[in-house]
Amino acid sequence: MKIITERKMRFIYLLFLLFIFIFIFGSSVREYYRLGFREHKFEVLKTGWQRILPDGSKKKLGSSEEMVLIKDLLIERQLPSEVPYSLTTLYIKTMHQDLTIWIDEKPIYQFDYQDIPPFNSKIPPLYWVRIPIQKDQLGSTIRIEFRGRARSVENTLEGMYFGEDLSIVCEILWKNILQIFSSLCLIFMGIGLLVEYLILDRRRGEEKGSFYLGAVLFFLGLWMGCQIDARQLIFNNILLIWNMEYLSLIMIPIPALLFINKVERGNCQRGIYWLCLSIALCDFLIIVSAGVGLYSFAELNLLIDCILLLTCFAIARSFVVIRWRDPDLFKDLTWMIGAGSTLISFSCIELVSFFLNGYENQGRFLSVGSVIFAFQMIHMQSMEYDKVRNEKNKLEVAEKVQSEFLANMSHEIRTPINTVIGMNEMILRESHDDVVLGYARNIQVSGESLLSLVNDILDFSRIESSGIKLVPKPYELANLLHELSNTARFRAEWKNLRFSVIVDEDTPAVLFGDVFRVREVLVNLLDNAIKYTDTGTVTLTVTFKSLPVEEKKFSFNEEDANVSPEDREEQPPANAVPVELQFAVKDTGLGISEKDQKLVFQKFQRVHSGWRKNIQGTGLGLPITKYLTKLMHGRIELKSALGEGSCFTAYIPQYRLNDESIGNFEDRYKKQKGVGNGFNKGFIASDAKILVVDDNELNLQLVKNLLKRTEVQIDVAYSGEECLEKLATGTYDIVYLDHMMAGMNGEETLEKIREQAIENRYGKPIPVIAFSSNVYLFESHKDGSSKFDAYLLKPVDGNELDKSLYTFLPENLIRKRSNEEYFEAEMKKHTISEKEDKEKLLDREIGLAYCMQDESVYQEILTLFKENSTEKQKELEDAFSSFDYAKYRLYSHGLKTTSLTVGAVLLSENAKKMEYAAKRVVEGVEKEEAIQYIRYNHSAFIRLYNKTVEEASKYLEP
Repeated sequence: MKIITERKMRFIYLLFLLFIFIFIFGSSVREYYRLGFREHKFEVLKTGWQRILPDGSKKKLGSSEEMVLIKDLLIERQLPSEVPYSLTTLYIKTMHQDLTIWIDEKPIYQFDYQDIPPFNSKIPPLYWVRIPIQKDQLGSTIRIEFRGRARSVENTLEGMYFGEDLSIVCEILWKNILQIFSSLCLIFMGIGLLVEYLILDRRRGEEKGSFYLGAVLFFLGLWMGCQIDARQLIFNNILLIWNMEYLSLIMIPIPALLFINKVERGNCQRGIYWLCLSIALCDFLIIVSAGVGLYSFAELNLLIDCILLLTCFAIARSFVVIRWRDPDLFKDLTWMIGAGSTLISFSCIELVSFFLNGYENQGRFLSVGSVIFAFQMIHMQSMEYDKVRNEKNKLEVAEKVQSEFLANMSHEIRTPINTVIGMNEMILRESHDDVVLGYARNIQVSGESLLSLVNDILDFSRIESSGIKLVPKPYELANLLHELSNTARFRAEWKNLRFSVIVDEDTPAVLFGDVFRVREVLVNLLDNAIKYTDTGTVTLTVTFKSLPVEEKKFSFNEEDANVSPEDREEQPPANAVPVELQFAVKDTGLGISEKDQKLVFQKFQRVHSGWRKNIQGTGLGLPITKYLTKLMHGRIELKSALGEGSCFTAYIPQYRLNDESIGNFEDRYKKQKGVGNGFNKGFIASDAKILVVDDNELNLQLVKNLLKRTEVQIDVAYSGEECLEKLATGTYDIVYLDHMMAGMNGEETLEKIREQAIENRYGKPIPVIAFSSNVYLFESHKDGSSKFDAYLLKPVDGNELDKSLYTFLPENLIRKRSNEEYFEAEMKKHTISEKEDKEKLLDREIGLAYCMQDESVYQEILTLFKENSTEKQKELEDAFSSFDYAKYRLYSHGLKTTSLTVGAVLLSENAKKMEYAAKRVVEGVEKEEAIQYIRYNHSAFIRLYNKTVEEASKYLEP
């Protein structure tokens, strides 16, 4: 069966419309025929008239006078004595004239045009006068006097109908049917384009000129409708129609110019905008003038014609400009020239017809030309739509192919980065050389920045290609805030910034939502704040507000989030209560100017790039943040001023699962993690055996090194097939499985493991943990029958790896390390390095730089450093022995400054480390670890101080 396309459906629909039109037209004709329309139950009183001259004499109206313009005309004739009609009426068409009628010299009707405020009609319009004729008046003499505007006898006599009302009205309407049909066509086409804009273009954020073209066609049709002879028979208020004729006419130029500006892509925008402003001012003055009775529309007809002429000139000029500026665009717009030529041609024909036949064919040629023009414009507009749609489809296909390519390449892109970062972590763990550790830290920072950039690009490609699916689940807000606080605090304090987290203690503790997406939003905002702040503070403030219960099912915004209906997230538990979390990230950084605030949420846009060229980034962080916020049915706001910092506030709806409040989030975190925190101090699992599966040998070596301190037994496999073979012949406690491998990938291997019901040594299904660079791995298994027990993102984090091992190994296979064992192992890498004697601890060049290159000043400062050393060492020893870490921090800070002044760089750097550790003890952040660091390194620190003083003494010797 052939597929029914949109084009075929459109053709069928047009045939259906044609059938309906024929049916309606046929029905209408038959109805008119039954009512006597075709029987012509009337006659046109064109003959038998005599003109009464001013001297009272009478003269028969002949053909020689029919085309002569006569200002005041008095005529008479005898009415028919017998008529085959049941009712008789006389219709007389006047053209800006007063009218008086006598029958048998008895006045029966008088019509005088008067000014009717508001909007005075000083020159009256065409008007049909209806005179009922009684049976006893048949055969009588009727005399009619026309006064006012000059008019030919021919036009006067052709406008006299005598007969039945309905038949006369139908005849007048039929003579004007072409103009009526044309007017209605233009009006409805204009309304159709306006509706299309409101329903489709505006919703899509596209403006292709349909709004302005619709307005032009609507007002053009309205003007034509007000021009027809039968307008009075359709609408009673002839004065309103007369005014509408001019009002619709002056409303055409502005949308016409704006439509030209839209299709010409703004090439002549400045001139067109100024002209539109001038026309709007003139239109306002014209309407006010007519409203107060100063000048009528008809008296301002010349000004209106000038405005229309100026509009045509501006349109022609814009095409000339486009011809020279953009020849390719001019070629694309030739269809408009053709449509305009059609309208101009029929207008010229209409003008010639008026001069040859007067009002006989008034508006007919212009009606036909206008309809053809309208159909041409709509057809060409639809062709433009099709062209734009095709181009858009091509771009969408290209973008989708590109996004899918990036998504498929994510494993290959991130695998070497992950390996570098993982191996570098081994250097950080095992090296005791400060120089090597410094290099390794730089590699770590750069590697993480590179991975962040790659992740941003891949995340955005996923958004562009298929959208992101929410995976809500219960989570502890305290855990999230603790993780964010530790990460952001480290980065902030590295830049000497003060970082704080302020949490409303009544904020719900246990929530339901996609914690991964919430974390991603906050990480992006915090990273952005720290990146663009050099001095001052960065603050994360967390508050909340309750939402009405009826809003429990948050509305899903497909257009903003680009997520298909089948990907809607799971609904919360029945007892969940909706709340709105408010995360405000405030900084004292550079700030953002008002004009740049419109750019920060646009992709690939970065502000301050001219000032801060050293700041790296793709310009995707904030757009992704806004996307994720909208995906969670929230919003994000920005308040900022240049030089005063910024405040980004994310409003994210979530669900609270119970009545618990978070209180002090750090205390709650410690309480929640107190039971299962043994792996943080380290553990030994020498009896456990695990299988690590990866097709990259470097990754296997990295996992071995990371788990070295746990003493776990590790076996490796290089493919899914080898993994199944080893599981069939051996017993393992956990399987770590790479998700993307050549041949049988991780997911297929997992399915085989579950099908074969492979168990651990205790007869339970063996835990399978996935390694993957794809952060969305768990989404693909959310609704599946097979799933991993856990997943670890690459680059593999040592703590996360230890945590997974600690979680999934049976308790009897784990022995926790004591605090002494933990600190003995962990603090080795933080040992303060004491230089060999052959290496100098004083850098004379640095010391002289701080002493204005004056040797005498340098020696004086160095002497003071030496003489005060005994007292300073005693202060440090006393503070250390009395556990007064506040004083220890103060003394370390002072030594950091003075030692750098004399060129003792190594001593200054280590004093900074000791100061930082003491600061963490005082602030209660990882207090136990900081105390152990000071205890482990204090003696080496004092020895380094003594060696530096000894080198200073040797330098000062004569």
